[in-house]
Amino acid sequence: MKQNLGLICFVVLICIPFADIRAQFITDSLSARLTQKNLSREDRVTTMALLAKSKSVSDTKNAIRIAEAALPLSSQLPDTKYKAFVYTTLVHLHHINSDVLQVHKALDSALWYADKTSDRPVKGFAWFRKGWVEGLEGKSHEAIATLLQALKYLEGTGAFTYESRIYYNIAGSYAEWNDLVNEKKYAQLGLQAAIQSGDLDELASAYQAMATYYHYAYEKQPANRALLDSALIYNIHGIQLFSKHGDHIIFHSNLAIIALNTANLYISYFPAKYKDTASTYLQIAQAAALKSRQLTVISLCYGFMSEFEVAKGNYKKAEELLLNGVSVLHSFEPNNFRNRAQLIEALSTLAEKKGDPVAALKYYKEYHELHQKLYDAEKLTITNRLEAQYESEKKDAALKTLRHTAALNQKLNYLYISLALAAIIALLFIIRFFQVRLKATLHQQKLLENEKAAASLHARLKEEEAMRLLAEQHLLQERQERLQKELLAGSLQVEQKNELLQALQKKIGEDKSGEIVIKQINQIIDQDKRIDDQQASYKADFDNIRPEFFEQLKEKSSNTLSRLDLKHCSYISIGLTNKEIAQRLGVAPKSILMARYRIKLKLGLGKEDGLDEYIDTLK
Repeated sequence: MKQNLGLICFVVLICIPFADIRAQFITDSLSARLTQKNLSREDRVTTMALLAKSKSVSDTKNAIRIAEAALPLSSQLPDTKYKAFVYTTLVHLHHINSDVLQVHKALDSALWYADKTSDRPVKGFAWFRKGWVEGLEGKSHEAIATLLQALKYLEGTGAFTYESRIYYNIAGSYAEWNDLVNEKKYAQLGLQAAIQSGDLDELASAYQAMATYYHYAYEKQPANRALLDSALIYNIHGIQLFSKHGDHIIFHSNLAIIALNTANLYISYFPAKYKDTASTYLQIAQAAALKSRQLTVISLCYGFMSEFEVAKGNYKKAEELLLNGVSVLHSFEPNNFRNRAQLIEALSTLAEKKGDPVAALKYYKEYHELHQKLYDAEKLTITNRLEAQYESEKKDAALKTLRHTAALNQKLNYLYISLALAAIIALLFIIRFFQVRLKATLHQQKLLENEKAAASLHARLKEEEAMRLLAEQHLLQERQERLQKELLAGSLQVEQKNELLQALQKKIGEDKSGEIVIKQINQIIDQDKRIDDQQASYKADFDNIRPEFFEQLKEKSSNTLSRLDLKHCSYISIGLTNKEIAQRLGVAPKSILMARYRIKLKLGLGKEDGLDEYIDTLK
C-alpha cells in the first residue's frame, strides 16, 4: 500500500472535482431563494443550476431533475450564456450518474450555446468542462490544449476561481507525465489565482497541488530534504485552512486528500516512531473521505491502518479493519469493484501471513470475481464511451451533411432567383424596346420637320460663334500689348534708376570732402545693386520650394518664425552651406550659427535633433 499517492490523489480529485458536500444551510438558502416571487428569470436559472450542483453528491437524480427544469426557463432568455451554464452543470451531474452518453450530449450543447454568447467567463467554463471530460477519458494532450483555450477566454475577466481550477487540472496532467518543470509552473499559477479569487476551496486545492509537486521533486532528489519539508508545509497549510474555515469550505474532499498525502509522507520517509503522527493524519483523511464519499481514499486509509496493525503483530485487528473497509465501500457504492478488490487482495495476503490457506484461497477467489466484474464494468464503460464517441461523430457527420445540403439549397435558390430576375429583365427590356421604337417613329417626323430650321439656326450660331472668337482674339491681343508695354516701362524705369545711381556714385567718388556720408551712400547703392543682382538667383533658389514647405514650418513653430528665418530654412532645403547662406544673407558666419540655434528652439527640436535632417523631411 506504500505507493505513490500523489498521483492517485490527483486523479481522485479530478474525477470528483465538485464533490459538493455543502453545508445544509447553503442548500436551504438556495431553495429559499427560489421561493421569492420577485426573483428575475436570470437569477432563477442561475440559482437552480447552483442548487443542482449543491445536491450533486447527496441526491444526484434530484440534482439532474432541477438542472433540466432550468433549461426551459433559460430558453426564454435572449443571452445563451444561461443555457450554456446549465448544460455545463449537467455535464458534471451526468458524470456523477455514470451516464457517459448524456455527458457528451450535455457537453455538445454547452459548447454550442457558449459559442453563441459574448460572455467570456461562461465560454471559459464550458471549455474547461470539455478539457475536464477529455482528461477523464485519458486524452491528456487534447485536454491540455482545450484547457489552454479556456484560459484564453478567461484572460482579463477576473474569473480567478475558474482559472485556478484549470491550472490545477493542467498541473495534474503534467504530474502524470513526470514533467516537474511544467507541474511546478501551473501549480504556482493555480495558487496565485486561488489567492486572488479568495475561494477557500480553490486555495485548498492549490496547497495540495504545490505539496504534490514537492513530493515528486523529492522522489527524484532524495538528498534534498528541503523538498520534503516544503511538501509537508503545503499539506499542513491545507489542513490548517480546513481547521480555521471548515464551515465555509465546500469541498471536504480536498481535506481527505491532503491528510492522506501527509500520512503517506510520514509513512514513506520518516522513522517508525512517526507512525502515531501518520495515524493521526489517516484518521483525519478517513473522516473527510467518509463524509465526501471518496472511495479510493477510504480504501487506502483502511489499507494503511491494517498495515500498522500487521506491523504490531495484531492480525485479527488488521483483518477487522480490512473487512470494515470492504463493508463501507459496498454500502457507498456496490458497483465500485476496484477499491473493494484491493482490500480483498490485502485480506488474502494477510491470511497467507497468518498461515490460513483456506481463508487466503477464499479471499483470492472473491478478489478474482471482483476483478472480473471490474473488467466487465470497464469494458461496459469503454463501450459506452465509444458509443458516445460514435454518436458524437455521427452527429458531426449529420451536421456536415446538413450544412452541405443547406449550402446546395442556398445555391439552387440563388440560381432560381437569378433566372427569375433574368426573365423579368428580359421582359422589361422587350417592353422598353417597343416603347423606344414607337417614340423614335413619332420623333422622326418632328426631326424631319425641324431639320431645316435647325440647319439655319446652326448656321446662325456658327456665325455668332465666329464673331465672338474674333472679338476674344482682339481682346487678348490688346491685353498682351498692354502687358508688354508695362513690362518695357518697368525695365526702362529700372535702367533709369541704375543709371541715376551710377551717376550719383561717380559724382560722390569725385568729391572726397564728406567721406563718412559718402561711404554710407555708397553702401546703400551697393546694397541696392546687390538686391537687383540677386533677384534672378533668388528666383532660381526658390523655384523648387513648395508653398506647403513654409506652411509646415509655420505650423511647427506656432507661427513664430520670421521672414528671415523662413528664408534661412529655404536655403538649407536647397543644400547651401552655412558659409554660402551667410554670403546670400550678407551676415557673418557666426550669426548663421546663432540663427540656426534660434530656429531649432522655435521649432521645438531637441539637442540631438539636426535642423538639416528635420528640414529634409519637409521636402
